[in-house]
Amino acid sequence: MDSEKISQLLVQAERNAALVDKAADTLSSYTRSRLSWQSHAGQLEVIKQHVNDLAKNGSDLADIKAEGSEWQQEAIDRIIPLMNSMANHLTATIQHLNDNQSRIHMQPYRDYARGNVELSHKTLTLIRDYVDYDQARAKADALEKKLAGSQESSGE
Repeated sequence: MDSEKISQLLVQAERNAALVDKAADTLSSYTRSRLSWQSHAGQLEVIKQHVNDLAKNGSDLADIKAEGSEWQQEAIDRIIPLMNSMANHLTATIQHLNDNQSRIHMQPYRDYARGNVELSHKTLTLIRDYVDYDQARAKADALEKKLAGSQESSGE
């Protein structure tokens, strides 16, 4: 049986992943501008806060994984490694910026920023797919119960 708590945490994770994704897109757009390294650092801090919120969702999901149905446990097993990759890549991006503040318009930094976008898109898409699946299952279960109830009331 599906865990309602896991379903709620997946929805929260989807919201946080969307915030990470939007912030990563913004950072990537900075690489096509003449903004200062301080602007980049500020945007990286925004991403970091959202990634930390998402990591909290991941930690909470891992803590209650055993309460979930088989598909929910699989979802957690697939989502958490992506969250970890995203956090690790963000850390590397921050370190690269700290070490190369005068080189934010060079290709290596652009590659780091692009990697953040790719990982955030992939993470958001995966979480969103599981949330959609969960909602579709819940709707199908509700319809099944409704149809079963209408069969009983019609005397069949």
